[in-house]
Amino acid sequence: MKLMGTNPIIDLKPKLSDFRTEVLQGLLKDPKKTHPKFLYDERGSSLFDRITGLEEYYPTRSEIEILEKQGPGIADYIGEKSTIIELGGGNGSKGSIFLRSVKSPVEYILVDISREALELAVKNISSAYPELVVRGICADYTNYDVMARLGINGRKSIVFLGSTIGNMEPEEASQFIGNCRRIMSHGDTLTIGVDLKKDIGKLERAYNDPSGITAEFNENLIERINRTFGCTIDRSAFRHNAFYNEKMGRIEMHLESTRDQTISLDGVAVNFRKGETIHTENSYKYSLADFRKKLEDAGLENVVYWTDSGANFALFSAKA
Repeated sequence: MKLMGTNPIIDLKPKLSDFRTEVLQGLLKDPKKTHPKFLYDERGSSLFDRITGLEEYYPTRSEIEILEKQGPGIADYIGEKSTIIELGGGNGSKGSIFLRSVKSPVEYILVDISREALELAVKNISSAYPELVVRGICADYTNYDVMARLGINGRKSIVFLGSTIGNMEPEEASQFIGNCRRIMSHGDTLTIGVDLKKDIGKLERAYNDPSGITAEFNENLIERINRTFGCTIDRSAFRHNAFYNEKMGRIEMHLESTRDQTISLDGVAVNFRKGETIHTENSYKYSLADFRKKLEDAGLENVVYWTDSGANFALFSAKA
């Protein structure tokens, strides 16, 4: 497959997750867990947008500071006349900031599994940069076979902003970076946003804001289960619980059952003991040395990084 034509959106019809099947399977496991992607339905995504503006939630603010203050250095590293490929760019707001400093980009390509998000991002970036060719590819960017078939010519700069790499298990993150490396040619670059290890209190406050928006975001999963399965789980039967697991180097988010209970999903009984949890999300934090090694282990070279003024967050870049 070659990326051709003038259509701003190329839909590769990625296979979408079956919420009903995957959630039921996850709740029948021991321990119970669901994939973090299921937190981001329409309401969940709206709540997360509110979270990014909270004083306690530093990652978005820190990454934007890096993009704004270190943009020229990042642009120098990436070089001129490259095709920028942003993976999972959301509404395109960070990509627009990133582009302010990039030198003479040939094209800006966004890859996302959500066509709705992709259309919004392409529209926003095209409006901000009317002279730039901007296109979207609706595809699963974690699938190497799909990415390898895109056939994007010329020098490439792959960009993965945000801290989504932290939602991947460490081995999944290594595989993802390895897959990126496999579609890169000599001189291509990979830039990734990484949340750094830091004071445990600061980490835990970011996921337990006093206004309760993160709790509402997590507990919205119960509402989504109610809508999908046509059941009536009482939201007060579960409470938000987020903490830093120092041994694993990650924030864990859970929904904790406040009592012994049994819920019925499609006629299947799911039992909960009081205090038992649904593990809804992990957010791994890395040291600078650990993430540098992860990039180098994937065969990438000339690793550099930029941090915000508080050393809370880093943007790493490396070359093939």
